[in-house]
Amino acid sequence: MAVVLPITIVAIVFKSALASERNRKEIILAALEKDPNLDVEDLVKRMKKSEKLIKEKLLARLEHGCLCCLMGVAFVLLYFFLSVQKEILIIAGAALIAIGIAFLVSYFVGRRMLEKEMEAEEQNMKQE
Repeated sequence: MAVVLPITIVAIVFKSALASERNRKEIILAALEKDPNLDVEDLVKRMKKSEKLIKEKLLARLEHGCLCCLMGVAFVLLYFFLSVQKEILIIAGAALIAIGIAFLVSYFVGRRMLEKEMEAEEQNMKQE
């Protein structure tokens, strides 16, 4: 089970990616058959899956950081106030708080470092 399941998951993901690329190729070929003067680069750009913007990625880090910190604080409070003396709660709480702080630091540092890139990305979005 520990060997077959990961191999199966990788095979399924790989096959779905190949099928997706095959479908994209067929769509492009069909469009070229109907209109030979079609701009292929523009068609490929429009068919491209939209990637998350830098701002969206940073906001996801902020969200994950806040959620991890809140869950960590909740675990620590459970340990102290409900007299549930399971050491796993304090360990999990401290780990979640540390992960949350890492996400928050990543957000604030990334926001400062990528400020110019976010502005350029917004300008590109306005032009399109």
